[in-house]
Amino acid sequence: MNLDPPILSSHATLERLDPLSAAAARRVTRGAALLALSVPVVVTAVRPQEVAQPVWLVVSFVALIVAVGILLRRSHPNRPVWSSPSAQVFQVLVTIMLIASAVSTLGANLMIRDDWGPIVAGILLVAITPYRPAREIALWTVVHSLTCAVVGMVHAPYASGDFPPLTYAVVGSAAVAVLGFTAAAYARSLNQSTQLWQIRAWQAASAAARDNREALARSVQQDRVSLLNREVVPYLQRMAAAGTVTEDDRDEARRLSAGIRTLLVSDVEKSWAQLMLDELVARHPHLNIRARADDPDNLGGHAVLERRTVLRALAAISLERLAATEIDVHLSAPEGRLRVVWSVATPRPMTDARRALRSMTELIRGVTQRSQVHESAGRLVIEFDYGY
Repeated sequence: MNLDPPILSSHATLERLDPLSAAAARRVTRGAALLALSVPVVVTAVRPQEVAQPVWLVVSFVALIVAVGILLRRSHPNRPVWSSPSAQVFQVLVTIMLIASAVSTLGANLMIRDDWGPIVAGILLVAITPYRPAREIALWTVVHSLTCAVVGMVHAPYASGDFPPLTYAVVGSAAVAVLGFTAAAYARSLNQSTQLWQIRAWQAASAAARDNREALARSVQQDRVSLLNREVVPYLQRMAAAGTVTEDDRDEARRLSAGIRTLLVSDVEKSWAQLMLDELVARHPHLNIRARADDPDNLGGHAVLERRTVLRALAAISLERLAATEIDVHLSAPEGRLRVVWSVATPRPMTDARRALRSMTELIRGVTQRSQVHESAGRLVIEFDYGY
């Protein structure tokens, strides 16, 4: 089991580091998306005379709507985490929106500071803070700022004031630069503090594991001694008191030997996933629960600690919140990835079951490469892949 602490990474995102915090930020994301759509509509409605090229205005609106659609889709809890290719498409659409909106008002917009493009671009950069790395946000802030600066210089000859073109370049890029770099700085600060907290938590977990390892070994040995006291010692005492050994005694001795051997061997041969399920089910003796793990290669036993922790947490929450009657877990490794298919039968309605597992599915979405939740044959099925 790997207890090495995580390392600081400049490619980290809040959604990977703390999926539940990213989930809580989705309301802010939706609010920012609504604001990004509202600003150009309001500005255009208030100053329609500044629209010199309606076709380009339509292009800018289309690019903005598609970008917002990508933002909402990739931040949805039932979708995988935001990948780099779709993030680049999103930023390209923002750039197209900036250029098209500027062309639509070329020659008619006398106050460059009132352009809605840079403000909307800045709002969108703030909206992606939980989902993209700080370095990527800063890089695209530079790109968008330079785009706005060029647009400002192109607009300069048509502006109402007689100022150097460089002044208009600064004014035109100020909004996106301030909002974008603020978003990047916030993402960097939040991600680093979360990573440092995780490093300290891993160090504490590693120390606790080393301290408890000997105690755990003693506990297992005591269980074996208790088994011998229950089964073997009474038999030997009867033999000593009787003084003779009958054929029935020999049969009982063979039965005890086979039973103890089977018990010890079965414990050794069980996969980590099955042992984990057995341990958690044993804590609910009053419930009739069937829990089975299909893991012939013991992939769970070879998984790193954070992946095993997710599996244990999912089992615990299935028993405690769903009152699960059956749990089936299948672990496989297609193309080197760890794939988990978790099937739960519960007396609760599927809608309630999904709601009860929402925080867990949010966590799984953040720490895995692909995840989905669906229903099959009256069961709630959670599938996810590791391997990023």
